Amino acid sequence: MRTPVANQIRKRRAVSDALGRHKVFVSSRLFRGDGQTVSRVLVSGQYYDVNDALLDRLMAGATPKELELEPAPEDAAR
Repeated sequence: MRTPVANQIRKRRAVSDALGRHKVFVSSRLFRGDGQTVSRVLVSGQYYDVNDALLDRLMAGATPKELELEPAPEDAAR
């Protein structure tokens, strides 16, 4: 059985890890006629247009820099 102190340390570590990860918000999805899906996501204040494979990698914890993504142009109409 864990002690209350060990439980508290474990909980604080979990919260710290969660706060350290980047948040990925899907703001829109575009379904193309060829069957591909393009999602516009917001990560750390920047929008990116990604396909399903890249979205899965972002959700798994990869950063846009690691995936060599360029921010989506702000004036692009969707």
